[in-house]
Amino acid sequence: MTRHSKSGFSLMESVISMTLLAIVIAGSYSLIVRSAEAIRSARNHYIAVNISKARVERARSFAYNELYMLSESRVLVDESGNPASAGWYRRTTTVNTNYQPNLTQITVETEIRERKSNSFLGESETVSGLFTEYITL
Repeated sequence: MTRHSKSGFSLMESVISMTLLAIVIAGSYSLIVRSAEAIRSARNHYIAVNISKARVERARSFAYNELYMLSESRVLVDESGNPASAGWYRRTTTVNTNYQPNLTQITVETEIRERKSNSFLGESETVSGLFTEYITL
């Protein structure tokens, strides 16, 4: 009687290796999806901060007694901070002229639209600045 040596994989070994491979791929996919969501969220918050900062910086070009003109409530804006009816961000600028004598506080809150539900669910960034009138002699 001669013995034949077996070479190759059995069906059970193949099934087990394919199952392990499927688990690794599923785990990797989940990690990639969560990473992409985190990157998208960080990008949206970065844009929201820049929209708010740009609005506070714009106040520097206004005369002190005209700062009140920056007030706005829930204005839809695009990624550049320009008003847009289909904007993904909503900006509110509050001008508090009674903060302190001769001191005005400007607070800009930029809300971020949720991409899946297409609504504003509370994620936002806020930037605030204080302004005073310069007296030149």
